Amino acid sequence: MAETAPSRDEFERQVGPSRFDELLETEWVSDEPGEARVRVDVRDDLRQPFGLVHGGVLSSLVESVCSRATARAVHADGKAAMGQSITVSFLRPVRDGRIEVTARARHRGSTTWIWQAEVADAEGRLCALAQMTMAVRSLRA
Repeated sequence: MAETAPSRDEFERQVGPSRFDELLETEWVSDEPGEARVRVDVRDDLRQPFGLVHGGVLSSLVESVCSRATARAVHADGKAAMGQSITVSFLRPVRDGRIEVTARARHRGSTTWIWQAEVADAEGRLCALAQMTMAVRSLRA
């Protein structure tokens, strides 16, 4: 594995931005290989019909933060990262404010990475716990 991940700007030039994250309006706080964080401000188009933030939004944020941090770490080695599995336990609903996801790499193998993530609301209350397994594969055919 590469000793250091490419800079955020360098990675963006090489790989390009995630259109999905642009749709979510994801704010990247950190996308480092050991710990990564994202934030999203709650808005109406992220809520389900009962006014709560849709669980798919929380799951998507976990997937995005784990995918990008893994991808940055392995890209220089000619590898890509893709979601292999995700488990999310929803603990508390989010209605307003800001959502923050903090993910920590727990295993960094040559073919899989495993992350644990916490989803918190604007008051810092734990709203969901997740585990994400990332597959790491060669970009070369």
